[in-house]
Parts: sequence; C-alpha cells; structure tokens
Amino acid sequence: MSGIVRCPVCGAGMYGNKSIKYKKDGTKYKDFFYYGCKHRSMQRGHKCDYKKQIREELLDDAVAEVIVKLVSNPQFAAMMQEKINMKVDTTAIDQEIANYEKQLRQDYSIKAKLMEEIDNLNPDDRHYIRRKADLDDRLYRMYDKIEELEEQLIAARANKTSIEAEKITGDNIYKVLIYFDKLYFAMSDVERRQLIEALIAEIQIYEERKPNGQWLKSIRFKLPIIENDLSIGLDNGN
Repeated sequence: MSGIVRCPVCGAGMYGNKSIKYKKDGTKYKDFFYYGCKHRSMQRGHKCDYKKQIREELLDDAVAEVIVKLVSNPQFAAMMQEKINMKVDTTAIDQEIANYEKQLRQDYSIKAKLMEEIDNLNPDDRHYIRRKADLDDRLYRMYDKIEELEEQLIAARANKTSIEAEKITGDNIYKVLIYFDKLYFAMSDVERRQLIEALIAEIQIYEERKPNGQWLKSIRFKLPIIENDLSIGLDNGN
C-alpha cells in the first residue's frame, strides 16, 4: 500500500521501507518492514515531522480484515450484485451521436449538389465567373462545417466508449470485491499490490495508535462503493 497510505500530518503518501539492524554479536535481527513519511516540505517551508513507523504487516492485515468483513455482509454483497446488473445509461450521448450523423448526411447531400451545380455551369454564361465563385465559396464553407461535425462525432463516439469502458471496469472491481476474501489470501504479494491499487484511492491513519491496537482510520475506494446512507456493523456489536 506504498503511496496509498497517507501521512496524518502532511497528507502525503507514505512509502514502504525496510529496517535492517544487527545485534552486538554481528547477527542480523529480523527485517522490519514499515510505512514512513518522507518528511516533505509543508506550507511556509516547514517540513513534516511525523516520525512514526507503522509496521506494514499490521496495517495491511487491518485493511484486508475490514474489506473482508464488509464484503462478507449479505446486505453489502446484495448491493454489489445490484450494481453489477445495472445498465449504464447512454441515452443522452446516443441522441447526440444520432444528431451529428443526421446533420452530416444532410451536409454531404448539400455538398454533392453544390459540386453538381459547379459541374453543370456553362462557361459561356456571362455571369459564369461570379456564379462559380459563389458556389466555390459555399462549397468551401460546407467542407469546414462537415469537418467540424466529423470531429464532434468522433469525440461523442469516444465519450460513449469511455462511459462503457468505465462500466466494465466498475463491474470488474465490484466482482473482485464480492470475492475479495477468496482472492486476496490466495494471491502473491505482487498480485495483492495490484489489487489494492485497483480498489483503493487512499488510506487514512491515526497519528497515534489507538488503545485497541488500531492504526487504520478510513479507507476510500476508487469507485462509489456506497452511494446512499447505509448502516453496516463490521463487528459483533452495532
């Protein structure tokens, strides 16, 4: 969770470090992995002075425990399943695309008629030069209009693709959440890291460890996991 855990003083991402210490007889203590703040500069040139070292295993296990308790709740699982089954609403963007396509068909037709009129002009007509100049001017303006509409159509289609891609990504994350307790503990460290990065935007911790041993203050997911007021007890109590 390096970079995802936030320093409770300066708010910057805390990074994983390894502490290597040796005993007096030269043998090495067990390596100690921890999250620490890099003491970045804050406002008015002050440096962050948060020096606590949070044991990685302790915080990682706390995050996993909270998520497992959350997804194991039948109410939460039902809500996630409902989100997966929800269809993304692209009505507005579909209408926008249809309008661009309709306008383009009309403008292509006008362009073709203008080109036909130019081809049918009589060079012997005493107003030939003026008429051709007028038609050429209208044709060039039509080319500009068509080009602008084509760019707008491409952008609208790309927007729709993006909306649908977000829906697919969201569905994947919701599915992972439902099966988190089965997936997480079967993964390698690298896979766990990738999973946490996909699920979680940031983790807030307390400045001091609570009497119950807890450092974890809050978890913010990358997707709106809970959108409405919802009361779920993660412990045996309320």
